[in-house]
Amino acid sequence: MTGDGCLKHPPIFVYLHPVAMASGTKIRSLSRLLDASSAPLWVIGPKGTLIYLSAAVARWLGIDVDVLLDRHCVAGTSISDDPLDFVAASLSPPPGFNERGTASLRVQPPPIDGRKVTPLDVRFVRAGTASDSMTFAIGGQFDDAVADTGGATEVLQAVELRKKLDAWRAHHADIATIATAGVSSQARRMRTKLSVAASTRTHLAFFGPDGSGSLSIAMRVHQQSAPDEPLVRVEGPLMDPELLDATLMTTINQLSESKTTRVTVLVNELDDMPIEAQHRLSELLTTFAPRLRLIGLCTEQPRLLCEPLGESNDDDTISLEPESTIGLHPKLIDVLSTLSVVIDSLASRVEDIPVLATAALDTRRASGDGNAERFGRAALDALIVYPWPGNFEELESSVRHAIAAAPRESIGLEHLPLAIRSFRPGHADATQRPANISLDESVRRYEHKIISEVLEASDNNRAEAARRLGISRARLLRKIDEMNQ
Repeated sequence: MTGDGCLKHPPIFVYLHPVAMASGTKIRSLSRLLDASSAPLWVIGPKGTLIYLSAAVARWLGIDVDVLLDRHCVAGTSISDDPLDFVAASLSPPPGFNERGTASLRVQPPPIDGRKVTPLDVRFVRAGTASDSMTFAIGGQFDDAVADTGGATEVLQAVELRKKLDAWRAHHADIATIATAGVSSQARRMRTKLSVAASTRTHLAFFGPDGSGSLSIAMRVHQQSAPDEPLVRVEGPLMDPELLDATLMTTINQLSESKTTRVTVLVNELDDMPIEAQHRLSELLTTFAPRLRLIGLCTEQPRLLCEPLGESNDDDTISLEPESTIGLHPKLIDVLSTLSVVIDSLASRVEDIPVLATAALDTRRASGDGNAERFGRAALDALIVYPWPGNFEELESSVRHAIAAAPRESIGLEHLPLAIRSFRPGHADATQRPANISLDESVRRYEHKIISEVLEASDNNRAEAARRLGISRARLLRKIDEMNQ
Protein backbone atom coordinates (compact mmCIF):
# COMPACT_ATOMS: atom_id res chain seq x y z
CA MET A 1 0.00 0.00 0.00
CA THR A 2 1.08 3.57 -0.62
CA GLY A 3 0.51 6.41 1.80
CA ASP A 4 -2.87 7.20 0.30
CA GLY A 5 -4.09 3.64 0.67
CA CYS A 6 -3.74 2.58 -2.97
CA LEU A 7 -2.00 -0.59 -4.11
CA LYS A 8 1.59 -0.17 -5.24
CA HIS A 9 1.65 -3.35 -7.35
CA PRO A 10 -0.96 -5.22 -9.42
CA PRO A 11 -3.45 -7.15 -7.29
CA ILE A 12 -3.29 -10.92 -6.87
CA PHE A 13 -6.56 -12.65 -7.64
CA VAL A 14 -7.18 -15.86 -5.75
CA TYR A 15 -9.02 -18.66 -7.49
CA LEU A 16 -11.96 -19.93 -5.47
CA HIS A 17 -12.99 -23.56 -5.82
CA PRO A 18 -16.54 -24.01 -7.17
CA VAL A 19 -17.60 -25.61 -3.90
CA ALA A 20 -16.36 -22.60 -2.01
CA MET A 21 -18.09 -20.25 -4.46
CA ALA A 22 -21.32 -22.10 -3.88
CA SER A 23 -21.20 -21.23 -0.22
CA GLY A 24 -23.12 -18.02 0.50
CA THR A 25 -21.29 -17.62 3.80
CA LYS A 26 -17.87 -17.59 2.13
CA ILE A 27 -19.03 -15.19 -0.56
CA ARG A 28 -20.24 -12.82 2.13
CA SER A 29 -16.87 -13.16 3.86
CA LEU A 30 -15.08 -12.33 0.62
CA SER A 31 -17.35 -9.33 0.09
CA ARG A 32 -16.57 -8.06 3.60
CA LEU A 33 -12.83 -8.41 2.93
CA LEU A 34 -13.10 -6.50 -0.35
CA ASP A 35 -15.21 -3.78 1.25
CA ALA A 36 -12.61 -3.43 4.00
CA SER A 37 -9.88 -2.72 1.42
CA SER A 38 -8.98 0.89 0.75
CA ALA A 39 -8.48 0.12 -2.96
CA PRO A 40 -11.57 0.78 -5.12
CA LEU A 41 -12.69 -2.40 -6.87
CA TRP A 42 -15.59 -3.19 -9.15
CA VAL A 43 -16.68 -6.12 -11.30
CA ILE A 44 -18.29 -6.05 -14.76
CA GLY A 45 -20.43 -9.07 -15.60
CA PRO A 46 -20.64 -11.06 -18.86
CA LYS A 47 -23.43 -8.80 -20.16
CA GLY A 48 -21.34 -5.65 -19.72
CA THR A 49 -23.18 -4.45 -16.62
CA LEU A 50 -21.81 -3.57 -13.19
CA ILE A 51 -22.43 -6.45 -10.78
CA TYR A 52 -20.26 -5.40 -7.81
CA LEU A 53 -18.71 -2.17 -6.49
CA SER A 54 -16.74 -2.07 -3.26
CA ALA A 55 -17.15 0.36 -0.40
CA ALA A 56 -13.96 2.13 -1.51
CA VAL A 57 -15.65 2.92 -4.85
CA ALA A 58 -18.48 4.54 -2.91
CA ARG A 59 -15.97 6.67 -0.98
CA TRP A 60 -14.14 7.58 -4.20
CA LEU A 61 -17.30 8.57 -6.09
CA GLY A 62 -19.09 9.97 -3.05
CA ILE A 63 -22.38 8.20 -3.82
CA ASP A 64 -24.27 5.07 -2.86
CA VAL A 65 -22.90 2.60 -5.42
CA ASP A 66 -26.04 0.48 -5.33
CA VAL A 67 -27.54 2.95 -7.81
CA LEU A 68 -24.87 1.90 -10.33
CA LEU A 69 -25.60 -1.84 -10.16
CA ASP A 70 -26.94 -3.37 -13.41
CA ARG A 71 -26.07 -0.26 -15.42
CA HIS A 72 -24.18 -0.77 -18.68
CA CYS A 73 -20.44 -0.29 -18.29
CA VAL A 74 -19.54 0.26 -21.94
CA ALA A 75 -17.79 3.33 -23.33
CA GLY A 76 -20.31 5.45 -25.21
CA THR A 77 -23.32 4.39 -23.14
CA SER A 78 -22.90 7.73 -21.39
CA ILE A 79 -24.81 9.43 -24.19
CA SER A 80 -27.96 9.30 -22.09
CA ASP A 81 -30.33 11.53 -20.16
CA ASP A 82 -29.41 9.81 -16.87
CA PRO A 83 -26.22 11.28 -15.30
CA LEU A 84 -25.54 7.95 -13.57
CA ASP A 85 -25.12 6.31 -16.99
CA PHE A 86 -22.24 8.73 -17.57
CA VAL A 87 -20.64 7.50 -14.36
CA ALA A 88 -21.15 3.81 -15.16
CA ALA A 89 -19.75 4.20 -18.69
CA SER A 90 -16.63 5.94 -17.39
CA LEU A 91 -15.76 2.79 -15.39
CA SER A 92 -15.45 0.64 -18.54
CA PRO A 93 -12.12 -0.85 -19.72
CA PRO A 94 -10.08 0.85 -22.48
CA PRO A 95 -9.62 -0.21 -26.13
CA GLY A 96 -7.46 -3.32 -26.54
CA PHE A 97 -8.80 -4.99 -23.42
CA ASN A 98 -10.82 -7.62 -25.26
CA GLU A 99 -7.73 -8.83 -27.13
CA ARG A 100 -5.23 -8.69 -24.27
CA GLY A 101 -7.37 -9.61 -21.29
CA THR A 102 -5.60 -6.95 -19.22
CA ALA A 103 -5.20 -3.21 -19.60
CA SER A 104 -4.65 -0.02 -17.61
CA LEU A 105 -6.46 3.29 -17.85
CA ARG A 106 -6.70 6.51 -15.87
CA VAL A 107 -10.43 6.64 -15.19
CA GLN A 108 -12.03 10.10 -15.00
CA PRO A 109 -15.71 9.97 -14.03
CA PRO A 110 -17.86 13.04 -14.80
CA PRO A 111 -18.80 15.45 -11.99
CA ILE A 112 -21.41 14.03 -9.62
CA ASP A 113 -23.92 16.54 -8.23
CA GLY A 114 -21.54 19.32 -9.25
CA ARG A 115 -18.59 17.77 -7.39
CA LYS A 116 -15.46 16.85 -9.33
CA VAL A 117 -14.22 13.26 -8.89
CA THR A 118 -10.46 12.67 -8.62
CA PRO A 119 -9.01 10.62 -11.53
CA LEU A 120 -7.91 7.09 -10.62
CA ASP A 121 -5.38 4.74 -12.22
CA VAL A 122 -7.12 1.41 -12.75
CA ARG A 123 -5.99 -2.06 -13.82
CA PHE A 124 -8.55 -4.22 -15.65
CA VAL A 125 -8.25 -8.02 -15.71
CA ARG A 126 -10.58 -10.48 -17.46
CA ALA A 127 -11.39 -13.88 -15.97
CA GLY A 128 -13.24 -16.62 -17.84
CA THR A 129 -14.11 -17.31 -21.47
CA ALA A 130 -15.67 -14.83 -23.87
CA SER A 131 -19.25 -15.93 -23.21
CA ASP A 132 -19.14 -15.96 -19.42
CA SER A 133 -16.14 -13.78 -18.62
CA MET A 134 -16.09 -11.20 -15.85
CA THR A 135 -13.91 -8.11 -15.71
CA PHE A 136 -12.23 -7.11 -12.46
CA ALA A 137 -11.12 -3.49 -12.07
CA ILE A 138 -8.98 -2.26 -9.19
CA GLY A 139 -7.54 1.16 -8.47
CA GLY A 140 -3.89 1.55 -7.59
CA GLN A 141 -0.46 2.56 -8.87
CA PHE A 142 1.09 0.30 -11.48
CA ASP A 143 4.67 0.59 -12.68
CA ASP A 144 4.72 -2.17 -15.29
CA ALA A 145 4.51 -1.17 -18.95
CA VAL A 146 3.05 -2.92 -21.98
CA ALA A 147 5.62 -3.92 -24.59
CA ASP A 148 5.20 -2.06 -27.88
CA THR A 149 4.77 -5.12 -30.06
CA GLY A 150 2.22 -6.11 -32.68
CA GLY A 151 -0.69 -3.70 -32.57
CA ALA A 152 0.33 -2.09 -29.29
CA THR A 153 0.97 1.33 -30.84
CA GLU A 154 -2.51 1.32 -32.38
CA VAL A 155 -4.01 0.28 -29.05
CA LEU A 156 -2.12 2.97 -27.13
CA GLN A 157 -3.33 5.56 -29.63
CA ALA A 158 -6.89 4.34 -29.08
CA VAL A 159 -6.44 4.56 -25.31
CA GLU A 160 -5.27 8.17 -25.63
CA LEU A 161 -8.34 8.99 -27.71
CA ARG A 162 -10.49 7.35 -25.03
CA LYS A 163 -8.89 9.56 -22.38
CA LYS A 164 -9.68 12.67 -24.42
CA LEU A 165 -13.27 11.51 -24.84
CA ASP A 166 -13.65 10.80 -21.13
CA ALA A 167 -12.35 14.29 -20.35
CA TRP A 168 -14.81 15.77 -22.87
CA ARG A 169 -17.74 13.86 -21.41
CA ALA A 170 -16.69 14.71 -17.85
CA HIS A 171 -16.57 18.45 -18.47
CA HIS A 172 -19.29 18.86 -21.09
CA ALA A 173 -21.84 16.21 -20.18
CA ASP A 174 -24.75 18.63 -20.65
CA ILE A 175 -23.91 19.28 -24.30
CA ALA A 176 -22.13 16.04 -25.14
CA THR A 177 -23.23 15.63 -28.78
CA ILE A 178 -20.68 14.40 -31.27
CA ALA A 179 -20.07 17.79 -32.92
CA THR A 180 -18.83 19.34 -29.64
CA ALA A 181 -15.92 16.90 -29.11
CA GLY A 182 -12.39 17.73 -30.20
CA VAL A 183 -9.23 19.61 -29.36
CA SER A 184 -9.22 22.31 -32.08
CA SER A 185 -9.69 26.00 -31.38
CA GLN A 186 -13.05 25.83 -33.20
CA ALA A 187 -14.23 23.05 -30.87
CA ARG A 188 -13.10 24.96 -27.77
CA ARG A 189 -14.85 28.14 -28.89
CA MET A 190 -18.04 26.26 -29.67
CA ARG A 191 -18.06 24.52 -26.26
CA THR A 192 -17.56 27.85 -24.50
CA LYS A 193 -20.52 29.39 -26.33
CA LEU A 194 -22.68 26.31 -25.70
CA SER A 195 -21.86 26.33 -21.99
CA VAL A 196 -23.11 29.91 -21.80
CA ALA A 197 -26.19 29.08 -23.88
CA ALA A 198 -27.03 26.09 -21.67
CA SER A 199 -26.84 28.18 -18.51
CA THR A 200 -29.15 31.04 -19.51
CA ARG A 201 -32.49 31.47 -21.25
CA THR A 202 -31.95 33.84 -24.15
CA HIS A 203 -32.52 34.10 -27.90
CA LEU A 204 -30.01 31.91 -29.68
CA ALA A 205 -28.78 31.40 -33.24
CA PHE A 206 -26.85 28.45 -34.70
CA PHE A 207 -24.90 28.86 -37.92
CA GLY A 208 -23.62 25.68 -39.51
CA PRO A 209 -23.52 23.83 -42.84
CA ASP A 210 -25.88 21.04 -43.79
CA GLY A 211 -25.24 17.94 -41.70
CA SER A 212 -23.66 19.93 -38.86
CA GLY A 213 -25.95 18.47 -36.20
CA SER A 214 -27.18 21.89 -35.11
CA LEU A 215 -30.70 20.59 -34.45
CA SER A 216 -29.61 17.98 -31.89
CA ILE A 217 -27.30 20.49 -30.20
CA ALA A 218 -30.08 23.10 -30.07
CA MET A 219 -32.49 20.58 -28.53
CA ARG A 220 -29.97 19.65 -25.84
CA VAL A 221 -29.21 23.32 -25.07
CA HIS A 222 -32.93 24.00 -24.73
CA GLN A 223 -33.33 21.09 -22.30
CA GLN A 224 -30.53 22.52 -20.16
CA SER A 225 -31.47 26.21 -20.26
CA ALA A 226 -35.26 25.82 -19.99
CA PRO A 227 -36.03 22.20 -19.04
CA ASP A 228 -39.73 22.72 -18.26
CA GLU A 229 -40.48 25.04 -21.15
CA PRO A 230 -42.50 23.87 -24.20
CA LEU A 231 -40.62 23.81 -27.49
CA VAL A 232 -42.43 24.44 -30.79
CA ARG A 233 -40.60 23.48 -33.99
CA VAL A 234 -41.22 25.44 -37.18
CA GLU A 235 -39.93 24.64 -40.68
CA GLY A 236 -38.87 28.07 -41.90
CA PRO A 237 -38.93 27.63 -45.71
CA LEU A 238 -42.56 26.46 -45.63
CA MET A 239 -43.92 29.48 -43.78
CA ASP A 240 -45.80 32.58 -44.80
CA PRO A 241 -47.34 35.00 -42.23
CA GLU A 242 -50.73 33.23 -42.23
CA LEU A 243 -49.27 29.74 -41.95
CA LEU A 244 -46.90 30.90 -39.21
CA ASP A 245 -49.85 32.26 -37.20
CA ALA A 246 -51.72 29.00 -37.72
CA THR A 247 -48.70 26.95 -36.65
CA LEU A 248 -48.22 29.06 -33.52
CA MET A 249 -51.93 29.53 -32.75
CA THR A 250 -51.85 27.40 -29.59
CA THR A 251 -48.67 29.13 -28.43
CA ILE A 252 -50.09 32.60 -29.09
CA ASN A 253 -53.26 31.75 -27.13
CA GLN A 254 -51.25 30.40 -24.19
CA LEU A 255 -49.05 33.50 -24.07
CA SER A 256 -52.08 35.78 -24.34
CA GLU A 257 -54.06 34.04 -21.60
CA SER A 258 -51.28 33.74 -19.03
CA LYS A 259 -48.62 36.29 -18.15
CA THR A 260 -46.39 33.56 -16.68
CA THR A 261 -46.32 31.23 -19.68
CA ARG A 262 -42.96 30.85 -21.42
CA VAL A 263 -42.44 29.15 -24.79
CA THR A 264 -39.46 28.59 -27.09
CA VAL A 265 -39.87 28.55 -30.87
CA LEU A 266 -37.17 26.66 -32.79
CA VAL A 267 -37.11 27.65 -36.47
CA ASN A 268 -35.26 25.32 -38.82
CA GLU A 269 -33.60 26.99 -41.84
CA LEU A 270 -34.47 30.43 -40.56
CA ASP A 271 -32.37 32.09 -43.27
CA ASP A 272 -34.59 30.40 -45.91
CA MET A 273 -37.81 31.58 -44.27
CA PRO A 274 -39.78 34.04 -46.48
CA ILE A 275 -39.10 37.59 -45.40
CA GLU A 276 -42.77 38.39 -44.66
CA ALA A 277 -42.91 35.41 -42.29
CA GLN A 278 -39.69 36.60 -40.62
CA HIS A 279 -41.27 40.01 -40.17
CA ARG A 280 -44.35 38.44 -38.57
CA LEU A 281 -42.12 36.37 -36.29
CA SER A 282 -40.28 39.50 -35.16
CA GLU A 283 -43.66 41.09 -34.32
CA LEU A 284 -44.60 38.09 -32.15
CA LEU A 285 -41.24 38.23 -30.37
CA THR A 286 -41.82 41.91 -29.60
CA THR A 287 -45.41 41.38 -28.46
CA PHE A 288 -44.58 38.56 -26.06
CA ALA A 289 -41.08 39.60 -25.00
CA PRO A 290 -39.36 38.21 -23.01
CA ARG A 291 -41.62 35.17 -22.60
CA LEU A 292 -41.33 34.02 -26.22
CA ARG A 293 -37.81 32.85 -27.03
CA LEU A 294 -36.37 32.18 -30.49
CA ILE A 295 -33.78 29.55 -31.41
CA GLY A 296 -32.88 29.93 -35.06
CA LEU A 297 -30.98 27.38 -37.15
CA CYS A 298 -29.23 28.89 -40.15
CA THR A 299 -26.87 27.45 -42.75
CA GLU A 300 -24.91 30.65 -43.35
CA GLN A 301 -23.48 33.48 -41.33
CA PRO A 302 -25.97 36.36 -40.89
CA ARG A 303 -26.15 38.76 -43.82
CA LEU A 304 -28.24 41.93 -43.70
CA LEU A 305 -29.90 41.61 -47.09
CA CYS A 306 -33.40 42.76 -46.19
CA GLU A 307 -33.63 46.55 -46.14
CA PRO A 308 -36.65 48.77 -45.38
CA LEU A 309 -38.06 50.97 -48.11
CA GLY A 310 -38.51 54.61 -47.15
CA GLU A 311 -38.32 56.18 -43.73
CA SER A 312 -40.44 55.24 -40.73
CA ASN A 313 -40.61 56.67 -37.23
CA ASP A 314 -42.46 53.61 -35.94
CA ASP A 315 -40.01 50.95 -34.81
CA ASP A 316 -42.78 48.34 -34.82
CA THR A 317 -43.60 48.70 -38.51
CA ILE A 318 -41.46 48.32 -41.57
CA SER A 319 -42.22 48.61 -45.27
CA LEU A 320 -40.90 45.65 -47.21
CA GLU A 321 -40.44 44.79 -50.84
CA PRO A 322 -40.76 40.98 -50.66
CA GLU A 323 -39.71 40.32 -54.25
CA SER A 324 -36.32 42.00 -53.85
CA THR A 325 -35.25 41.15 -50.32
CA ILE A 326 -33.74 37.94 -49.01
CA GLY A 327 -31.73 36.77 -46.01
CA LEU A 328 -32.41 37.51 -42.35
CA HIS A 329 -34.79 40.27 -41.35
CA PRO A 330 -32.86 43.10 -39.64
CA LYS A 331 -34.98 42.82 -36.49
CA LEU A 332 -34.23 39.11 -36.24
CA ILE A 333 -30.54 39.87 -36.64
CA ASP A 334 -30.86 42.25 -33.68
CA VAL A 335 -32.66 39.59 -31.65
CA LEU A 336 -30.14 36.85 -32.45
CA SER A 337 -27.09 39.04 -31.95
CA THR A 338 -27.32 38.37 -28.20
CA LEU A 339 -25.78 34.91 -28.55
CA SER A 340 -24.82 32.92 -31.64
CA VAL A 341 -22.94 29.65 -32.04
CA VAL A 342 -20.95 28.77 -35.15
CA ILE A 343 -20.56 25.08 -35.96
CA ASP A 344 -17.64 24.85 -38.36
CA SER A 345 -17.55 22.29 -41.14
CA LEU A 346 -15.84 19.00 -40.44
CA ALA A 347 -13.31 19.68 -43.19
CA SER A 348 -12.04 22.71 -41.24
CA ARG A 349 -11.56 20.64 -38.05
CA VAL A 350 -9.16 17.96 -39.32
CA GLU A 351 -7.41 17.58 -35.97
CA ASP A 352 -10.75 16.73 -34.33
CA ILE A 353 -11.67 13.89 -36.69
CA PRO A 354 -9.98 11.05 -34.71
CA VAL A 355 -11.80 12.09 -31.52
CA LEU A 356 -15.12 12.67 -33.30
CA ALA A 357 -14.92 9.32 -35.11
CA THR A 358 -14.07 7.51 -31.88
CA ALA A 359 -16.99 9.19 -30.10
CA ALA A 360 -19.33 8.01 -32.87
CA LEU A 361 -17.82 4.52 -32.66
CA ASP A 362 -18.35 4.40 -28.89
CA THR A 363 -22.00 5.30 -29.37
CA ARG A 364 -22.60 2.65 -32.04
CA ARG A 365 -20.81 -0.03 -30.02
CA ALA A 366 -22.76 0.83 -26.88
CA SER A 367 -25.97 0.53 -28.91
CA GLY A 368 -25.02 -3.05 -29.83
CA ASP A 369 -24.31 -2.34 -33.52
CA GLY A 370 -20.98 -4.23 -33.44
CA ASN A 371 -17.90 -5.16 -31.44
CA ALA A 372 -15.25 -2.87 -32.96
CA GLU A 373 -13.68 -0.56 -30.39
CA ARG A 374 -11.07 1.38 -32.37
CA PHE A 375 -9.89 2.42 -35.83
CA GLY A 376 -6.77 0.98 -37.43
CA ARG A 377 -4.08 3.38 -38.63
CA ALA A 378 -5.01 3.12 -42.32
CA ALA A 379 -8.70 3.69 -41.57
CA LEU A 380 -7.93 6.70 -39.37
CA ASP A 381 -5.70 8.19 -42.08
CA ALA A 382 -8.51 7.79 -44.62
CA LEU A 383 -10.98 9.52 -42.32
CA ILE A 384 -8.59 12.44 -41.88
CA VAL A 385 -7.98 13.12 -45.59
CA TYR A 386 -11.63 12.72 -46.66
CA PRO A 387 -13.36 16.14 -47.22
CA TRP A 388 -16.68 15.22 -45.50
CA PRO A 389 -19.20 17.12 -47.65
CA GLY A 390 -22.00 15.75 -45.44
CA ASN A 391 -20.21 16.84 -42.25
CA PHE A 392 -21.09 15.17 -38.93
CA GLU A 393 -24.14 13.33 -40.22
CA GLU A 394 -21.99 11.70 -42.92
CA LEU A 395 -19.36 10.82 -40.31
CA GLU A 396 -21.94 9.10 -38.10
CA SER A 397 -23.36 7.23 -41.08
CA SER A 398 -19.87 6.11 -42.13
CA VAL A 399 -19.06 4.85 -38.64
CA ARG A 400 -22.35 2.96 -38.53
CA HIS A 401 -21.39 1.28 -41.82
CA ALA A 402 -17.86 0.48 -40.63
CA ILE A 403 -18.76 -1.08 -37.29
CA ALA A 404 -21.31 -3.32 -38.99
CA ALA A 405 -18.68 -4.46 -41.52
CA ALA A 406 -15.81 -5.01 -39.06
CA PRO A 407 -15.74 -8.56 -37.60
CA ARG A 408 -13.12 -7.84 -34.93
CA GLU A 409 -12.01 -5.14 -32.48
CA SER A 410 -10.25 -2.96 -35.07
CA ILE A 411 -11.85 -1.19 -38.05
CA GLY A 412 -9.66 -1.43 -41.13
CA LEU A 413 -9.63 0.59 -44.33
CA GLU A 414 -11.62 -2.13 -46.08
CA HIS A 415 -14.52 -1.66 -43.64
CA LEU A 416 -15.10 2.00 -44.51
CA PRO A 417 -17.65 3.12 -47.13
CA LEU A 418 -16.38 3.06 -50.71
CA ALA A 419 -16.44 6.87 -51.07
CA ILE A 420 -13.98 7.22 -48.19
CA ARG A 421 -11.59 4.35 -48.87
CA SER A 422 -11.35 5.23 -52.58
CA PHE A 423 -10.87 8.98 -52.08
CA ARG A 424 -7.50 10.33 -53.25
CA PRO A 425 -6.67 13.99 -52.50
CA GLY A 426 -4.37 14.24 -55.52
CA HIS A 427 -7.02 12.91 -57.84
CA ALA A 428 -9.56 15.32 -56.39
CA ASP A 429 -7.30 18.27 -57.20
CA ALA A 430 -6.71 16.99 -60.69
CA THR A 431 -10.42 16.64 -61.42
CA GLN A 432 -11.36 19.88 -59.74
CA ARG A 433 -9.55 22.09 -62.24
CA PRO A 434 -11.51 21.04 -65.34
CA ALA A 435 -14.70 21.00 -63.23
CA ASN A 436 -14.27 24.70 -62.54
CA ILE A 437 -14.01 25.35 -66.26
CA SER A 438 -16.64 23.07 -67.72
CA LEU A 439 -18.91 21.15 -65.36
CA ASP A 440 -19.70 23.86 -62.81
CA GLU A 441 -20.17 26.49 -65.48
CA SER A 442 -22.38 24.18 -67.53
CA VAL A 443 -24.54 23.36 -64.52
CA ARG A 444 -24.81 27.07 -63.66
CA ARG A 445 -25.89 27.99 -67.19
CA TYR A 446 -28.43 25.16 -67.31
CA GLU A 447 -29.83 26.16 -63.90
CA HIS A 448 -30.20 29.78 -65.01
CA LYS A 449 -31.90 28.65 -68.22
CA ILE A 450 -34.46 26.56 -66.29
CA ILE A 451 -35.15 29.41 -63.84
CA SER A 452 -35.66 31.90 -66.69
CA GLU A 453 -38.08 29.56 -68.48
CA VAL A 454 -40.12 28.91 -65.33
CA LEU A 455 -40.26 32.63 -64.50
CA GLU A 456 -41.52 33.36 -68.01
CA ALA A 457 -44.14 30.61 -67.76
CA SER A 458 -45.24 32.03 -64.38
CA ASP A 459 -45.61 35.59 -65.71
CA ASN A 460 -42.65 36.56 -63.52
CA ASN A 461 -44.56 35.56 -60.37
CA ARG A 462 -41.63 34.49 -58.26
CA ALA A 463 -43.68 32.76 -55.57
CA GLU A 464 -45.36 30.61 -58.25
CA ALA A 465 -42.00 29.95 -59.93
CA ALA A 466 -40.49 28.79 -56.64
CA ARG A 467 -43.45 26.42 -56.16
CA ARG A 468 -42.98 24.93 -59.64
CA LEU A 469 -39.25 24.51 -59.09
CA GLY A 470 -39.83 22.84 -55.72
CA ILE A 471 -37.63 25.28 -53.78
CA SER A 472 -38.25 28.05 -51.28
CA ARG A 473 -38.78 31.56 -52.59
CA ALA A 474 -35.82 32.81 -50.58
CA ARG A 475 -33.60 30.31 -52.37
CA LEU A 476 -35.04 31.31 -55.75
CA LEU A 477 -34.36 34.98 -55.00
CA ARG A 478 -30.75 34.16 -54.18
CA LYS A 479 -30.44 32.30 -57.48
CA ILE A 480 -31.88 35.30 -59.33
CA ASP A 481 -29.39 37.60 -57.62
CA GLU A 482 -26.58 35.30 -58.77
CA MET A 483 -27.91 35.47 -62.33
CA ASN A 484 -27.89 39.29 -62.25
CA GLN A 485 -24.32 39.56 -60.99
